[in-house]
Amino acid sequence: MGMGDLKLQCRNDGYYDLAFENGDLQLGKSLESAVLVSVGSLGRGAAKSFKKELQDDGWWGEPTIEGDVWGCLVHTLSKESNQQNRQLLAVQYVKDSLRWLVDDGVAGSVDAEAEFKGEYLCISVVIKKGGEREDFRYEILWNEVA
Repeated sequence: MGMGDLKLQCRNDGYYDLAFENGDLQLGKSLESAVLVSVGSLGRGAAKSFKKELQDDGWWGEPTIEGDVWGCLVHTLSKESNQQNRQLLAVQYVKDSLRWLVDDGVAGSVDAEAEFKGEYLCISVVIKKGGEREDFRYEILWNEVA
């Protein structure tokens, strides 16, 4: 799909950071950074358990364009006790966080799956445009999110 942006890479401690090579910022040639920021940022939500300051203000890096909302609401599921409902909501929240890719014409379609495995939330994302396809898989330590 060839969208270029600053490349993010997973560090040894499991956190993501900008990628450097020989002191220079690296550019990405896929949608990986966009997916990471969309799914990995705390989205603004209406859940009662959501911290009020984030509910009112959203993510600090959220765009100021009217109507644009970034981030994912997966972090609001910590109090959801129904496992099946929590998994369905996780899938929906991941898809919602990536909807902008289709709305802005960056992708033709976005599909996602999510599954809770022990302490991890496993997320699989498939993005298609034309005949091209990009697959992304992430394991998020649920204790760090909830």
